[in-house]
Amino acid sequence: MQWALMTLLDPIYSVENLIYIGYAGDPSSAIRLTRRRRLDRKKQQSDRNVYQCFVFGPKEAGKSAILNSFIGRPFPEEYQSTTGDQYAVNVVDLGGAKKSLVLREIPEDEVKKLLSSKDALADCDIAIFVHDSSHEASWKRAADLLVDVASHGEATGYEMPCLIVAAKDDLEPYLTEIQDSTRVSQDLGIEAPIPISTKLGDFSNLFRRIVNAAEHPHLSIPETEAGRSRKQYHRLVNRSLMFVSGLKFMLSFRTYTLLPSCQTFPLEEHLRAIDFDPLRYYLDFNDLERSSR
Repeated sequence: MQWALMTLLDPIYSVENLIYIGYAGDPSSAIRLTRRRRLDRKKQQSDRNVYQCFVFGPKEAGKSAILNSFIGRPFPEEYQSTTGDQYAVNVVDLGGAKKSLVLREIPEDEVKKLLSSKDALADCDIAIFVHDSSHEASWKRAADLLVDVASHGEATGYEMPCLIVAAKDDLEPYLTEIQDSTRVSQDLGIEAPIPISTKLGDFSNLFRRIVNAAEHPHLSIPETEAGRSRKQYHRLVNRSLMFVSGLKFMLSFRTYTLLPSCQTFPLEEHLRAIDFDPLRYYLDFNDLERSSR
């Protein structure tokens, strides 16, 4: 698992380590190059063996608890704020097919800095947005983060599947939590929220859902209002260009049909038509050919 994480974060350093420990084969053969994620979306499938999931959410939503559960750490009784990115890696079994999943926790106060880079989401296969289902403010902040990340993906071309995770399901949810989260997921065109409880439930279903969504990168991609408007604008421009091209062709064809038609004859037919007598006339062949045109 450490090898998968290290190779994902710094493949060059991994190759250098193989050389250092005396790897017998070609070090580059130990690393598998995969297709670009954008091409995976077009192909509507991904054959990667390692997926990286960005974990977003407000403070005290339960992000760290998900990472701890993933690697078998006990649930802490007291809240500890996360500073800097945290990683957790493990194997997820999907009916016999084993995939490595890397969870990367993004602290709430680091999101703005992360999204300031155009390539911030280039290495992200899937993102989850965790909120405390018992607090309305936590949900609203998670929804804002979801829109911010989705908008960044639409603007840069690094779109990815996104899932909403309703944490602390063992607590009483706020009054309209289910309606609010369901409405947002439907508006964005992604799956319904996944309820979990760190204290009570088994997280294996969540991790399988994450990997399954990553394997189908064309699904569960959120579409914001700005993204829909941008696509509609591009469709309108393309249709306008097609209309202009078609109109230009029609005008060109109409102009051609209005031109006087000129029949052309083979040289032999032309000579016969003008009653040419070679004994009486001598004409240069090129002049004759030009006159026949």
